[in-house]
Amino acid sequence: MEKQKPLDKRLIAVIIGLILIIVALSVFMLFRQNGNTDSEDGTPRVGYASEARVMLDQNSLQAAMDAAMEKAKDGNVALRYKNNAYSKNGTDFECYIVNSANNVFDMFLTIYADAELTDQVYLSGLVPPGSGFENITLDRALDSGTHTVYVVVTQVADDEETGEQVIKNQVIHTMDFHVEQ
Repeated sequence: MEKQKPLDKRLIAVIIGLILIIVALSVFMLFRQNGNTDSEDGTPRVGYASEARVMLDQNSLQAAMDAAMEKAKDGNVALRYKNNAYSKNGTDFECYIVNSANNVFDMFLTIYADAELTDQVYLSGLVPPGSGFENITLDRALDSGTHTVYVVVTQVADDEETGEQVIKNQVIHTMDFHVEQ
């Protein structure tokens, strides 16, 4: 009968190291899983999207799809425009900005001369789908040169309960306004 050799000290160290790694990964996964549940009802959620939920059955998935399709009926904010507008005096600009005929709602434009949206230079009236502008006059003149302006497009709808207009959607586009020197 052969005598068994004792386990090598290096092999024991490797086994212990593997066990420690497995335990550390298990603890990490446990804490990570606990961080991805909704504090109110304990349902799993995706960490980067506060509205996202994990669908655990076909009925929940179908209800979410139905809700998304209902929301999509309102349409997107589609703006047809040319990125460049031109002026000789810094106030009157030739441009092309249109509320797409594919939109469901009227919209209005607010144009700002700064990224912080504090320097308003234009506010339009309501623009129905399929209508728009080929010329606009700013509230104040821009200096000579090229200016990146921020066009805030706001869609409005009539609230059926109150009869008042409410904001439906809002997006921001940039355009380059060129003023001749």
